[in-house]
Amino acid sequence: MTAARPSADPRYHPEVVWRMRELPNAGSAPDDPAWIVATVGDEAQGALIEVSLEVRDERVHAAKFRAYGCPHVIASASWLADHLVGLTRAEVENWDWRDVQRALDVPPAKFGRLLTLQDVVRALAGNWPA
Repeated sequence: MTAARPSADPRYHPEVVWRMRELPNAGSAPDDPAWIVATVGDEAQGALIEVSLEVRDERVHAAKFRAYGCPHVIASASWLADHLVGLTRAEVENWDWRDVQRALDVPPAKFGRLLTLQDVVRALAGNWPA
């Protein structure tokens, strides 16, 4: 569990503020066959998310993200990249967007955008190496 982080912005959970400042896991996958990539969403709809996973020994070894959207979308993609590491394909396939909603206290008005995370995770499971 992540420790609470101080926040000077009352609109966002402290973890959102910290992730927006630090952007942990931001970036693209290297040109390496161990990495799988999925991109879902649309800038015009307010959320475009790319997640890349390094899969070794049937588990996620590393994860990166790139995202366009509001602070909740970007922080959620960062959080997701942290929390996919160590998971198997079945665990990735069964990941639920409500995990990040609870962790970052994302307001109900943003739930639709979090479904983009769910879609990108399902796409990653579908791109899993045979």
